[in-house]
Amino acid sequence: MNTHLLGLKVKFVAFSLLLPLSGAAAITETELAGNPLVQYPFFEYVRAFNVDAPVNVAIDPTRFPAIVGATCGVYVVNHQSASDWAANPALVDVTPGGMQTHTFSAGTIQANTIEVAAASTLNANAGEGLGVPYDIVLDCDQNGSLSDGDYIDGLSGEAGFYMVSDTTMAGPYAVTELVYNLDFAVAADFGIPGNKLGEDLYFPTNIATMGKLPLVIISRGNGHNFRWYDHIGNHLASYGYVVMSHDNNTQPGPEFAATTTLGHTDAFIDQVEAGAIADGALAGHIDARRIVWIGHSRGAEGVAIAYHRLFDGTATPTHYGRSDIRLISSMLPTDFNGSDVANPHDANYHLWTASGDSDVDGSAGNECSDDGVNFLERCQTFHLVDRATGYKQSTVVQGTGHAWFHNGGDASSSSWFTGPCPIGQTNTHLILLGYLLPLIKHYVEGNIPALDFLTRQYESFHPIGVPTDDPCIVVTHEYRNGAADGNFIIDDYQTQPEINVSSSGAAVAFDVENLTEGRLDDNNFDFDWDASDPFNGATQAGATDSLTTRSDNSRGVVFDWTDADHFYEWQVPAGSNDFTRFKFLSFRGAQGTQHPNTVAELGDLTFTVTLRDGAGVVSHINIGAYGGGLEEPYQRDGGWHNEMETVRLRTTDFANNGTGINLTNIVAVRFNLGPSFGSSKGRIVIDDLMLTNDQPPNSLAAVE
Repeated sequence: MNTHLLGLKVKFVAFSLLLPLSGAAAITETELAGNPLVQYPFFEYVRAFNVDAPVNVAIDPTRFPAIVGATCGVYVVNHQSASDWAANPALVDVTPGGMQTHTFSAGTIQANTIEVAAASTLNANAGEGLGVPYDIVLDCDQNGSLSDGDYIDGLSGEAGFYMVSDTTMAGPYAVTELVYNLDFAVAADFGIPGNKLGEDLYFPTNIATMGKLPLVIISRGNGHNFRWYDHIGNHLASYGYVVMSHDNNTQPGPEFAATTTLGHTDAFIDQVEAGAIADGALAGHIDARRIVWIGHSRGAEGVAIAYHRLFDGTATPTHYGRSDIRLISSMLPTDFNGSDVANPHDANYHLWTASGDSDVDGSAGNECSDDGVNFLERCQTFHLVDRATGYKQSTVVQGTGHAWFHNGGDASSSSWFTGPCPIGQTNTHLILLGYLLPLIKHYVEGNIPALDFLTRQYESFHPIGVPTDDPCIVVTHEYRNGAADGNFIIDDYQTQPEINVSSSGAAVAFDVENLTEGRLDDNNFDFDWDASDPFNGATQAGATDSLTTRSDNSRGVVFDWTDADHFYEWQVPAGSNDFTRFKFLSFRGAQGTQHPNTVAELGDLTFTVTLRDGAGVVSHINIGAYGGGLEEPYQRDGGWHNEMETVRLRTTDFANNGTGINLTNIVAVRFNLGPSFGSSKGRIVIDDLMLTNDQPPNSLAAVE
């Protein structure tokens, strides 16, 4: 069994232990490691720390009154499993300064926050892994052992925290690269055109000493060369993956690229096991149950089409099946075929979008139309991620172009970039590699700290190697937990189209201005602000067109406020009021592109999220407390499409410092907007308000 996955499962069960256990004799498991904040809730509990950042510990005396007045040893220790702790409860601090002693006081969480490890003092070398695990123990009887009355972050399998190194840097393995052509007859057997035989292979040089390794397949875009992905191949192979980039039949269209991807994946596995590739060096070392597809442009749409064929059974490869595709990552995909064909369904799906892309440019008009007449929206990348029904993610990189995601050609003259503030190919690659590694580690191996890279706002946590002094580097993330169980959707706007009723059936109240609920689809041929187009700049959905039966129907709500306080509030349906069953309150949102309120206050937009319990007690958190807000839209030609990002607020944060709120009986979630609560004016799109946990991706259930 995958031990990372086991940790995730156990930790989810152990979430009920976030409140102190009754009786003084118990060991209390709770979150302890994190970062201090300058405003309420004054501390964020996290799992991953970059090695160049300090580690802090905090405990809220209003939630844990038994610790008030206690003088405890504060230990940072190497992580142990629950059984290891039972066998050896001795505490050995691993920080250079050793164990600290601290007396915890009544009052606030910020008064009970201490730094336990300075930046760059803990080991972060996890080898081919991602994150060295540590636990935190408050030894309140000071007996040097984990025992009754102590507090621990990390008892239930998942570590208290993980120290991570620079994910943009190469891993520990030397890499061998081979370029070759498949045998013509073999290619024909697997449906690969005779002029698309090329493969570029990367693997750890010492693969003979290794077990079965996950397989990453890269499918190039139209006009690209399959040898232009060295940066991805070398990076992932240095961490213990086998990577193969193949030539691709993109010119006829993405559906033909899909056929080529399906065939090359099957033929590669076949030929490796037959000993026909790399003189047999890889035979017995490919894990065909763990496959990642990465596509670029038409190839990026192609990998979604390929999965659709596995999903509907029209493709039946010999050596792998649908459940073996652990992740699909589409870089700047076209959408020529629509939801009937280019559909990732229940796959773990990830989308890359470049805000300065002048090829797949996200335009509202018909620049990607074959006939120059029909409004086909073929250049809008967000359609694909919104079609996905499982775990899905989106990463938007501002200031970069279509060709900067590969490494071919003249990067300056053929970048397919337009817009202000270019970040260049080098920085684009640092972002790409820095996030691809945790993305694949999480979905293929169940790596726990990798999830922090994918869910925390870029401003507060990102790969070390990405420059921090370049204001042009702006990255946003969407993340939606696709687990069948363990989530509760308060409002995704897909049902109950009345503006005063949520999709969960409860009442919605508001006094915000110009509210519209509907499809996330700009309704004309430009992104110029027009009051008759309330979803101006929205490209998550697409209209039915004359060439396909596509009808993408992602819906949301849009509204604004101007220099006055306003609100938008969801009632919580009866029976769903216990927020302690969930780790996060989550939603996705974006600023409305080119709306006068957006243009008037360029910058991150913030507002306050308020919970109210059945007794009328409220607690407020400004979304900017964690290091960001809803990102300023990229100002290409005055603005481009709405760039959604996900905000996740830990439910227990609303109870900090004795708010008195009853998290087991929350009756309403409210957004308070305006000068008293954040940005004085704004226009925002909101969707997917939900309660969620950190269940492992569906695909990991079969990992052994």
